[in-house]
Amino acid sequence: MTGAKEAHTEPKRDITLRVHRFNPQVDGKPYFDDYTIQVEKGITVLRALNYIKEHVDASVSFRAFCQAGICGSCGMRINGISKLACTTQVWDELDRCKEPGVIRIEPLRNMPLIKDLIVDMDPLVDKMKHYSNWVVSSMPESRMGKKEFLVSEEEFQKYDKATDCILCASCVSECTILRAHKEYVSPAILLKSYRMNVDSRDSIHDARLGELVKDHGVWDCTHCYRCQETCVKHIPIMDAIHGIREDALEVRGVKDSSGAKHAEAFMSDIEKKGKLVEATLPIRTNGMAWTLQNLLPMAMKMIMKRRTPPPPPLVKPAKGIKKFREMFREMTEHVRAEKKSHKK
Repeated sequence: MTGAKEAHTEPKRDITLRVHRFNPQVDGKPYFDDYTIQVEKGITVLRALNYIKEHVDASVSFRAFCQAGICGSCGMRINGISKLACTTQVWDELDRCKEPGVIRIEPLRNMPLIKDLIVDMDPLVDKMKHYSNWVVSSMPESRMGKKEFLVSEEEFQKYDKATDCILCASCVSECTILRAHKEYVSPAILLKSYRMNVDSRDSIHDARLGELVKDHGVWDCTHCYRCQETCVKHIPIMDAIHGIREDALEVRGVKDSSGAKHAEAFMSDIEKKGKLVEATLPIRTNGMAWTLQNLLPMAMKMIMKRRTPPPPPLVKPAKGIKKFREMFREMTEHVRAEKKSHKK
């Protein structure tokens, strides 16, 4: 046996945080500042930023509060991916650096920049208001406060995961549609809307759904899955988006919007031939008049370059289509049966 045990020390190394800087009052355009500090293993990106602000450069601006992955305030892009700085280990990020030892820190995308790493969350809050992201109770006001308004455990499980959202906006930052169309509802709002719409205590399901299926709504999602892949709480956001779409098709029908028609045409082609009939998909989605007005110039260019999709009669069914149809119908019947069981 030896005497006193040696004190445990974590390894240390010098790292550089390349931080996005922009002060609209004095800067003409954004730039980056490099801060090289010594850190030990176990330090988070947020602690490293706090050290820089306290000991190196007090002008660096960022949001932070709980430092425990609960409030979502410290959302930022770290090495090109939206994350929470308070739960991201510096040591882990060193393996993902494009330039050895240099961790790149940037503000979240798809939201107006205020300063350095701080973005304006007001547009997201405005969308929450527009899409009524709260439960409007169906309980008469005269009964409120006299009795609990309960839901079953089975019902709660439908939206349990959605309640984990902390509005850190990481999914908003990574959404590819928002980069092109700022008016798009956003994955965070769709998740919140789903949570409210599946709550039996809510009284404005149809009104909320009516807003979600309009232009820039749920049908604009392109299924890139970036929102779900980068969710800091590992919430299945795409399940919520699919849930809203299924709800819209069931409640409002396939003639409700171009998005619904597109989904119906898509599923019809897959069931019949196992592949898309691209030549007629725009017509079945938006009608002949819209297609001629909006797509005719592009169609003419494609014809000139001989890149047009084959006409419907020449689209042959995919190999193994009989077996695929059996699987498709079995899956469809299973989904319908599951929906009926949920309603009961």
